[in-house]
Amino acid sequence: MADNDDTATRHGLGAQLWGAVKDALIDEDPVAAARRAKLQGSRTPVDKPAAPEAAPAAMSPMAQTLMAQVLSKATAYTALTEKLQPLEAIVLDERTRYQAAYALIRSSRSVEQVVQAIAMQHVPALEAEAARFAAQLEDKERQEIGGRSQELQALTTNIDAAAQQVAKLREDTEARIHQIEATVARDRERQAQLTQEIDGKRHELAGVQRQFDAAARSVAQALDAAKATVLRYLA
Repeated sequence: MADNDDTATRHGLGAQLWGAVKDALIDEDPVAAARRAKLQGSRTPVDKPAAPEAAPAAMSPMAQTLMAQVLSKATAYTALTEKLQPLEAIVLDERTRYQAAYALIRSSRSVEQVVQAIAMQHVPALEAEAARFAAQLEDKERQEIGGRSQELQALTTNIDAAAQQVAKLREDTEARIHQIEATVARDRERQAQLTQEIDGKRHELAGVQRQFDAAARSVAQALDAAKATVLRYLA
């Protein structure tokens, strides 16, 4: 049952860390800030008085949640921090406050044990939480980005296929248009040719008609003359 509770606690921590990540992205890591301040202090020139140590930067909500998880296991260091917290509002000087807090646990914890607790228990706990958070972040990326990436890829493929289809249809349409235009051009040539031939045939037939009409008039005249001759000579 303890393992289940621990697992649930860690899953809850992941949710808390993820909820606080938006507010903490631009906050500086307090551990890194402290290390940098310490390093800068160690580089102070010997001929200049050292500047007073700056107060540690306030932790973001995410850092506070992470720190609470890292310090959740009781160690020599957490024993010291438990004594430090009530003294923060009473003893303003940090050195004095640490000395007073350590005096309360001196009988059961050495300074070496406190330091070893930080290095061998809390730092590995921080590294474990960092690895766990990285895994949770990867899983969240897979959930929230993976599906969208697949959809984006599918849409890109569909768009490319549609563009190719449109280009092919346009090419086929233009080819068909050229084919139809060529057919129309041939038909127009044939149309002009037929029109010319029809006009020629009509003119030809009209000439034949005129010739026939003239021949028919000549025959009619000849028949009229023959009739008159018969009547004149035989009646």
